[in-house]
Amino acid sequence: MGKTTTNFSHTGSIGDCWAAIPAMREHYRKTGKKVNLYLVKDIKAHYYDGATHPTRDAAGEQVMLNEAMINMMIPLFKAQEFINECKLDEGEKIDLDLGMIRDTFVNMPYGDIRRWYFYTFPDLACDLSKQYIFVPDAEEDYAKGKIVIARSERYRNDKIDYSFLKPYEDYLVFSGTMREYNNFCMQFDLNIRKLVVKDFLHLAQILKQSKGLISNQTMIFQIAEGLKIPRIVELCSFAPNVIPIGENAYDFYNQMGVEYYY
Repeated sequence: MGKTTTNFSHTGSIGDCWAAIPAMREHYRKTGKKVNLYLVKDIKAHYYDGATHPTRDAAGEQVMLNEAMINMMIPLFKAQEFINECKLDEGEKIDLDLGMIRDTFVNMPYGDIRRWYFYTFPDLACDLSKQYIFVPDAEEDYAKGKIVIARSERYRNDKIDYSFLKPYEDYLVFSGTMREYNNFCMQFDLNIRKLVVKDFLHLAQILKQSKGLISNQTMIFQIAEGLKIPRIVELCSFAPNVIPIGENAYDFYNQMGVEYYY
């Protein structure tokens, strides 16, 4: 009897891992083999000069993933029916290394991150317009009737002014680190509620029950894109690689765009 699972590994960032879901799902569809996903911690990260990211190792250095983030990610991966196992990499034998996107020409940092996997593994190309992340409904009301806002410190479009949201504060909730939340509210003189999430499955459930998401090119948009909820993304001019596809999906480079789509 042959193997019934395939061992995948990933050394990339949180967003890169979510962006690999369509390729892994396509592998399951074609082969019938579920995925064992092993996530590698403490790989040094350099995004661009001056970029800051909250994921750090024990020495305070920026890394793609650390153990705390991996533990936050595991529940969302395990909620997907094509995943057999997801855990911290401990030297398991690997059949397919998703980190090969960084060793293959994919025109990084341009183009849709999800397609970088298709360029590296052409047999895993699939239709990105259809929903590919599925989660159960949240039991509590976290964001019903609300729009979720997220804005990381990386890949920003500094031409955008979110102070236009002032009249809508009661309809907004913010997802992110405390630093990101404080910076956003102080910069744009906004007073909105901050979400507290247990893990990224919980975050996905909150997104599912919300009215939609506005964010820059950060990992939360990759979750919203997989859920195919209404979503608007602030594009970064020097690395536009988080590309919405499908219904109720919008991207913008200027103020007119975000205000119109909102």
